[in-house]
Amino acid sequence: MKLLIDAGNSRIKWGVHDGSAWLAQGAVWHDEIAQLAEMWQRWPVDQVYASSVAREDVRLGVETAVPVRVCWVEAQKDGGGIHNHYHDPRQMGADRWLAVLAAKKLTTRDVIVVCAGTALTIESLTLEGDYLGGLILPGYRTMLDSLAQATARLDQPAGQRVDFPQCTEDALASGAVEGLVGAVERARIRLSDRTLRALPEVIVTGGDASLIGPWLASPAKIVDNLVLLGLLEVANAS
Repeated sequence: MKLLIDAGNSRIKWGVHDGSAWLAQGAVWHDEIAQLAEMWQRWPVDQVYASSVAREDVRLGVETAVPVRVCWVEAQKDGGGIHNHYHDPRQMGADRWLAVLAAKKLTTRDVIVVCAGTALTIESLTLEGDYLGGLILPGYRTMLDSLAQATARLDQPAGQRVDFPQCTEDALASGAVEGLVGAVERARIRLSDRTLRALPEVIVTGGDASLIGPWLASPAKIVDNLVLLGLLEVANAS
């Protein structure tokens, strides 16, 4: 039985898979990491595959909570039918690589892979399996936090995304969403220009996927826990 763990910038997402189906999935904030040991004792786990972009103390906390040795997954130059064009794959966050691996199994088209969390990452993958590179920019809440900290009058709750904001709350929410969606759509056009094919599919995952997913042009779909699906691919291939 496999335990898959995605230690992100803010939360730790996890899932238990018996080889046929997910038996359980969950997520905790970093300061709730002590709860994980008790949760994971419920299953006879004999393999643990994990990725981390979190602080070292979070990684150590995960290792303390698991019942067996952790196999930490890193980005690779080649794997899962994908050639990674990153100059140095060691610089690439494992979560980004795993999301791309999972997306490759979910589509037969060119695809833009979006992880919407503390940061927004946007990856470009061709149907032939060439990972061309990606973008990293502040996520929705990170954008709003930076405005609150750097300006005198924008430390206030965000409102709703609307076409023509007529109050500051809605202007904050709409500006952040439009900035994120615009970056995704530009990446989509850029990949189409590179491949000389139709606009690629977009797959969105992450805690803020529902914030930007509805505003993307189709074809676009939200897939929960894409990094865990990538970890499962690695585990099954090992």
